[in-house]
Amino acid sequence: MPLSNDEAFARPMVSGRHGMVTSLSPLASMAGLRILLKGGNAFDAAVATALAVTVVDPKNSTIGGQGFAAIYVARDRRVRTLNYYGKAPAGATLEALKDRFYKTGYLAAPVPGTLKGLEALHRAYGKMPWRDVVGPAIELAENGFVLSEDFTVVLARLVDRLDFPSSRRVFFPDGRLPRVGEIFRQPDLARTLRQIADHGADAFYKGAMARKIADFYQANGGILSYDDLAGYEAKWVEPISTNYRGYTVYTPPPNSSGIALLLQLNLLEGYDLGKFQHNSPDYLHLIGEVQRVAIADRNRYVADPEFVPVPVARLLGKDYADERRKLISLDHTMPSAVPASTSLDAPEKSNTTHLTVVDEEGNMASLTQTLGSWFGNGVVAADTGVLFSNQLRHLHTDPASPSRIGPGRQPRSNQSPLIVLKDGRPFLAIGTPGNDGIWQRMVQVLVNIVDFHMDLQHAVAAPRMIYGGFQETGTDLPPVFAAEDKLPAETLAGLRARGYTLHLIPSDEGSVNGVMRDPATGFMVAGADPRRWGIDGGIMGDWAGNAVSVYAVGW
Repeated sequence: MPLSNDEAFARPMVSGRHGMVTSLSPLASMAGLRILLKGGNAFDAAVATALAVTVVDPKNSTIGGQGFAAIYVARDRRVRTLNYYGKAPAGATLEALKDRFYKTGYLAAPVPGTLKGLEALHRAYGKMPWRDVVGPAIELAENGFVLSEDFTVVLARLVDRLDFPSSRRVFFPDGRLPRVGEIFRQPDLARTLRQIADHGADAFYKGAMARKIADFYQANGGILSYDDLAGYEAKWVEPISTNYRGYTVYTPPPNSSGIALLLQLNLLEGYDLGKFQHNSPDYLHLIGEVQRVAIADRNRYVADPEFVPVPVARLLGKDYADERRKLISLDHTMPSAVPASTSLDAPEKSNTTHLTVVDEEGNMASLTQTLGSWFGNGVVAADTGVLFSNQLRHLHTDPASPSRIGPGRQPRSNQSPLIVLKDGRPFLAIGTPGNDGIWQRMVQVLVNIVDFHMDLQHAVAAPRMIYGGFQETGTDLPPVFAAEDKLPAETLAGLRARGYTLHLIPSDEGSVNGVMRDPATGFMVAGADPRRWGIDGGIMGDWAGNAVSVYAVGW
């Protein structure tokens, strides 16, 4: 179903034949493009883009963070997924953290995974020297970049979070808030990246730098140790998938919440969505009920599978979808979708980034990375120039919680990068930041493509609705959704008539970006979300999903 340019926010779709890069930063996208132009493949360019993001957008991702990758390897005709999420330090015990605040600050940091993950991706499939793919990030850190209003406004809001001597030295070098238009340089980070370029990720995880980081945390009451850093490795994990109307959708397994995305597709497959008008009350009612069922199952079962059994095969069975679909009525909302004896976690704002790269050989890389909250735990580690994550906050001190705190445990993550094959051939690499909405909005985008036959840009830009009723406890409470105010008025009225509570928002916080490849011609198009551009409804975002095409610049 075509949409007007106004509905697509007038963002053009970018196309190319040789390679495509999308990210939330034009400077990061250009870093990846430079690698493609020099003969690198999608995996080289993805690493370069991801490292550049850690320099130009440290509120959302640094090498002290964590993430997931989903890739398609053309030579092997194979989808693989990489887990480089942070783990709880050995000192993260119930006894050590009970009744202590560890949402930000020195106690909040898990063992970082991003750098190990990027190195693992490059070692397995990159073809350019490691030093070359790190190079653009070093240049950005050393030479600096011009500060935007977005960057300075977020800093102003979070002065208190960054109120540590090591952090003030990096972000407020003259004892004041940096100004729009000033050049922001990070010499400490540049020095760290040069060591990493010369000696690999072990320069950060082992040896003198790692001891400096560990000593810094220990001296300030933290629990991160040298052994935690030295023992960390990213791991290749078997992707999970489902077939949706002839498209095979792949995502990382738990501790990723991508399984909730697949659950929704399995539920929706039982309905002829072609009979619905897009974003009509009937359609969004169905989407809403499906979201609620998937959320209940996600929160009941998904945790770190090394510590908690996760019945993946059972959850992804089509018979299980048939069983769960019985809860859904097309006429009214269900009283509650929460499984018995299970409570839902309250959602927390998270800040994350996503990037996608596809090359002319058909290789695809879809990477989602996070620091948790804006600027993570707020602490720059010693003089490394690197902020660490605060994702330890998502492990709980309740001993009955499947996501309870414990040494080596990974928190449950919302990140769900996707690879989609059509008839066994690479079709789409896509993902988004945006907390619990990640795996909700991605379903709506996929349905827009598959069932409503939208092009990628319109599929990404179309108005969405995200479930926010995490307060359900099994009682007859109305379902609460965040609905974009661009949805038709008659749709909003129809949902309210069904008993929905709607909070109208200008943006659902998503920054979906991805690349679609025509299997027949090899031609590529990129879609980039117009949301989260600047200050929008009290939500601050950075540059929204800039797509850069090698073809568009004449290569």
